[in-house]
Amino acid sequence: MFKPLVRMFNNMRKYPEMRLTCPGRSGIINGKHSMNTTGRGQISMADYSIRDIARMAGVSTGTVSRILNNAANVDEEIRRRTLEVIRQAGYHSGKRGRRPEKPAAAAPRAKRIRNLALLSPGMTPAWRGNELRASYMDGIESACRERDGRITMYMADANPEEIVREIARSADGILVKMENRLPDYVRELIAMLPAVGFGAAHTFDPLPQVAVDNNAGGVIAARELMKRGHRRIAFLNHEANNEIFVARSNGYLEVMKSEGCFRPEYLFELPGRMPGKPAEPELDPPDLVAVLDRMKALAEPPTAVIVANDWGAFGFLRACDTRKIRVPGEFSVVGMDDSGKLCSLLTPALASVAMPFDRVAHFACCTLCDLIEGVGLHQRNTASVIRIPGEFHERASIRALDPISS
Repeated sequence: MFKPLVRMFNNMRKYPEMRLTCPGRSGIINGKHSMNTTGRGQISMADYSIRDIARMAGVSTGTVSRILNNAANVDEEIRRRTLEVIRQAGYHSGKRGRRPEKPAAAAPRAKRIRNLALLSPGMTPAWRGNELRASYMDGIESACRERDGRITMYMADANPEEIVREIARSADGILVKMENRLPDYVRELIAMLPAVGFGAAHTFDPLPQVAVDNNAGGVIAARELMKRGHRRIAFLNHEANNEIFVARSNGYLEVMKSEGCFRPEYLFELPGRMPGKPAEPELDPPDLVAVLDRMKALAEPPTAVIVANDWGAFGFLRACDTRKIRVPGEFSVVGMDDSGKLCSLLTPALASVAMPFDRVAHFACCTLCDLIEGVGLHQRNTASVIRIPGEFHERASIRALDPISS
């Protein structure tokens, strides 16, 4: 049942036609998904709700509402920060809670193309072909269309001196794909030019950063299962020192402890290597039969299982199939990332928390354009982090629990 799906997913590539022409280690993206674009994109920051605005600004929804209504009892710094998030997101309050803000009429002006450098220190060929990259590039492309941007990608650390010279000569600003601590040549560049990081977030790196709110992912998954009557909820984690998985499990723990439902025996660790990002097509899903057997042997087995990412959830579904265990009859299963077409192709289709990688890149690119123009809240060479939450996608792998089963 699962082997044909593995073979098919191993052959999936989002952008087979994309090519990179490289002067040294850099290149302008050409072809169907060219980043040398102007006009309006398809992704809109106006897709955010008031709850999203509150989380990005680090305030409550009530505070956002008071600011939108010009109430007086709001700290001025909080008001300024929140209004900046609202401005960047294009949020406009209304009866439906979210809609695009209509641009004010303005005199026609000549377009100025912004030359942006996309710098990915340590980026590997595998990353260039996976779903995570495709999502980021969707967001960057949309932002470039909205903000008249031209993006050039610099792919590796092999020739840092040439990269520094080329970016310093030709770029107005830098988008940095964050992973670990930035190498010295990147720090040299961000001291010279406006720069914004995206992906991971590190407060020790001196630049504004935009990242997925992985903690919120764990909260969302647990809350959605609780709304359906589940209280015995397990979490399958991996790599205790991986900040992505740690944040997701912490979100789960927050909910379970606040509801008085936490049981330490419901925490499981996945064996072997598993990607810390959305599913890597070249990897087989983990073998979780032994984990499933331990779960079933508990005096009170869980009724629902959250897995740290979709690839691990794929492995859990395959283990259930091996043991002839019905999903969602015996276990409701939720993944994280909503990776590409994988979740819809599985049997049953996998419910998942979709992480907004495209919105992260979009927001980062728009923030960089603001820095170049000298507007907005963020400052050059100053660490700040905005985290953007995901959203739950319900599918056939979960069910509402009968009251007698909870």
